[in-house]
Amino acid sequence: MYPWRRILIPTDFSTASEWAFDDAIRLAGATGAELLILHIRMTRTSQPQELRFPADESIYAYAEQQELENLRERARRSNANVATRLVVKKAPDPGAEIGRTAIEEAVDLIVISTHARHHVAHLIIGSTTLKVINDPPAPVLAIRYGIRKRQGMQRLVVPVHLGQTSDAAAELAGAIARRQGSEVHLLIVCSDDERKAAEARLSEVAARIGTVVKRAVIRSDDVERSIIRYADDANADVVFVNATGEIGTIKQDIIRRSDTPVMLVPAGRGSA
Repeated sequence: MYPWRRILIPTDFSTASEWAFDDAIRLAGATGAELLILHIRMTRTSQPQELRFPADESIYAYAEQQELENLRERARRSNANVATRLVVKKAPDPGAEIGRTAIEEAVDLIVISTHARHHVAHLIIGSTTLKVINDPPAPVLAIRYGIRKRQGMQRLVVPVHLGQTSDAAAELAGAIARRQGSEVHLLIVCSDDERKAAEARLSEVAARIGTVVKRAVIRSDDVERSIIRYADDANADVVFVNATGEIGTIKQDIIRRSDTPVMLVPAGRGSA
């Protein structure tokens, strides 16, 4: 729940996975949250207790401790008040283990970079990330590797759909806006004959989140492109979307292609 109390950031200590680390530090510092750094030792699917790359436990522990100290020093340089803790797990499926750890540790937010081992990484969501964002146990901030760094959450874009059953994304954006003085943009992409219903729906959501918002009704058949273009034009810091079950193709495409971080919010996890 927001304000964040415990933030989880998975890492394999690669450059790509560390891309989102500074954002996690900033978010933890904003609410005094503890930052949990999760590292998963990969095991074999057929033998979940057998490491995929066998080695003495002390070797793994030494390497993890060195990497942790590097990350902690990075955290101290950014915000010396952020508390950090390393959590080490063994699992054949890192995506599933991230979800389990988030539940066990009662985390309020998962921060993860979206990347894949591929030369067109901006078009690919890594399999681990995809597993995490499908029906997540807590809000997930997905940050595409290589995009421009943000310094805060001042401009928040929330796409709304006429048929959606959850306003968790809007509620979380509203909670952040009330605490940080952010600007919330609500938008609907629809056809001309849906405009009146769209305006009524935006008024309903705006009243529910209880903060000043900007509203936009966009006439288009291309939902993904319209949302990405609006976020770019608004110089948005985060796009908030609802996460209800398995993520659909439009939301996947927004995560893949947007130059703005995307917050996926499951129902009931909007704010305190």
